[in-house]
Amino acid sequence: RAGSSWAQVFTLCLTRQLVCISSVVLGQERIHRHLKLQRQQNPEGKMPPTPPKPPRNFSKGLLAHLILVPCWTVAPALFLGGCITTGWPHGWKGIIGSLGLGAALVGSNTMAVRGPLSLVILGVGLAAPFGRTLATVAAAVCGTLACLCKGGKKDWGRHPALWDFLSTWSSHYYEQAELRGELSNLTKDKACFAFHPHGCLAAGFTVNGTYNPEFIKAAGKVNWLCDANLRYKNPFFRMKCDFVRRDDHAILAADKKSFTGLMSKGENIAFLPGGFQDAVAHAFGKDVAVLKKRKGFVKYCLQYGYKLHPVYTFGESETFYTFTGLRKLRMKVSEHNIPMIGFFGWPVFPLLPRPQAKIITYIGPALQLPKLEDPSKEDVDKWHGAYIEALKKLFNDKRAEAGWPDAVLEIC
Repeated sequence: RAGSSWAQVFTLCLTRQLVCISSVVLGQERIHRHLKLQRQQNPEGKMPPTPPKPPRNFSKGLLAHLILVPCWTVAPALFLGGCITTGWPHGWKGIIGSLGLGAALVGSNTMAVRGPLSLVILGVGLAAPFGRTLATVAAAVCGTLACLCKGGKKDWGRHPALWDFLSTWSSHYYEQAELRGELSNLTKDKACFAFHPHGCLAAGFTVNGTYNPEFIKAAGKVNWLCDANLRYKNPFFRMKCDFVRRDDHAILAADKKSFTGLMSKGENIAFLPGGFQDAVAHAFGKDVAVLKKRKGFVKYCLQYGYKLHPVYTFGESETFYTFTGLRKLRMKVSEHNIPMIGFFGWPVFPLLPRPQAKIITYIGPALQLPKLEDPSKEDVDKWHGAYIEALKKLFNDKRAEAGWPDAVLEIC
């Protein structure tokens, strides 16, 4: 709103986020105590009968998304806006310098580096020739967000009630959200679930996968992998991921260290092969998967002899409207893990997806890969081609059942 300072905007956003999380934690504590009592009464560890799914409650689904979506979007928007506002009084050179300091902050991994950089950007704000108060507050916002990352990979702790709430109600936001497919044939180890498409905010991956108890019940522990900067350098997203971690559920970084470390132990993983380029390719009503040059995950699966499941979400393309121009340029920039997307969802709150969307996620049959300690380029190409064909078959076999009989999948 005109006249609002960065301090007011930051305080309002942070307060809303904390109020949402606090209300969920407090409101769900009774459920957590009840589940704890069940475990005490059931020392053998047998799973209790699955309770019937409650009728749709859009209000609770909305609250769940008011936790999930701002965790992704608020901190990057505040940080980028803070960097630009800090440098604005110094002209275009000041803006470029502030953005450079911001990039250095994002790239830093410890408070020993992050602290001095925060002081430098604060000095830029204090040295503003005009608008000093606004520039200083904006610099303080950037430094605060950087410090909230805590440096390194320390944990924020567990809040089981938040998991209970999100896993129960997040699907209720949509007109229909379902997980289908090979649930009865999943194994508890050495399985890789590759989700397509990413879309804008990965609704299928999040709602039908990450926060779906049915997935855990069928596949056991699954490690959900996402962009490393998002996981560890977005403070609100990092808090949320730490809060909902469980023995059978973890959200980690989709980097080489995580892939090889988890696969060496035979643990199940799930991720989005298309990444931010998939998000750039998103267009309302069109099914697109960026996959032709994405072969690293196939190589890892060959090295550790994993089963590879194609997973496709019908309706992901109808969660947001997006800007589709300058696609080649945005694709090029997104190669550096920068999400070059502009989107518009629910008119009431455009950052949220359209609640009238239907997201139907299908898990395809496993493609069993041989174990090859040092797969050749030809081996990777062969099995990458086989995976693309398996994904196409899953799409073509299930599109009519899902409600999109005329849909066509573009692999780019």
